[in-house]
Amino acid sequence: MPAAPDFWIVRLDGAYAVRSAAGIELEGIPCLGEAESHILDLKHAAQDDDAALDDFEAQRLAEAA
Repeated sequence: MPAAPDFWIVRLDGAYAVRSAAGIELEGIPCLGEAESHILDLKHAAQDDDAALDDFEAQRLAEAA
């Protein structure tokens, strides 16, 4: 299973932005706590996507057998 992507927080003119290797995920976040919460949401979403992909692959292998 692939690892969840890394995210980081950048301060922009009195607000925060969450970035990843793919680019800016969200800008204009008013406080650091909200930015950290958004990162957790993104990581959970990535884990959910990975789990769904694993389930799909397992179902495909079961049907092929």
